[in-house]
Amino acid sequence: MQTIVQIIGRPGAGKTTLVAGLVRYFTGQGLCVGTLKHSSHAYELDKPGKDSHVHRQAGAIPAAMVNAEMAALYFPASDFTRPEQLIQTYYRHATLVLIEGWISGPYPKIEIWRQCVGKAPLFKDVEKVCALVCDSVPADTGKKCPPIFALDDIPGLAGFIQL
Repeated sequence: MQTIVQIIGRPGAGKTTLVAGLVRYFTGQGLCVGTLKHSSHAYELDKPGKDSHVHRQAGAIPAAMVNAEMAALYFPASDFTRPEQLIQTYYRHATLVLIEGWISGPYPKIEIWRQCVGKAPLFKDVEKVCALVCDSVPADTGKKCPPIFALDDIPGLAGFIQL
């Protein structure tokens, strides 16, 4: 059975650091973990002027870049590239899939929140936030706070995820 969890938070809160900590923890336990970074911003993923970029600009769908150590497939955004579809197609082997971002996504969410970011936590307005990883307990938000984990409590959070 596959577990899919989203890691959400404000910019600068530490989402990438948390995802990397969870990946190291779970892979250290022998599990296969896949990650997917979702961004709501549009920017070029490929390098303009490189062969794969020229192929894409000419209309290739998909265009791929493969070398001795890794491969990348480039597709224009479509229903096929929605995170759920990518997970079904490319992540079947993973026991755990961690999605960084995609606040509107349908999966259980773990929010990372730091007081120094200077903005309120998201769980008050975002559905399916099941845990909060933080440096201090947030002030009253008008909504019951989900279970709280310290920033460095990766083992505790991993136990909460329960694979």
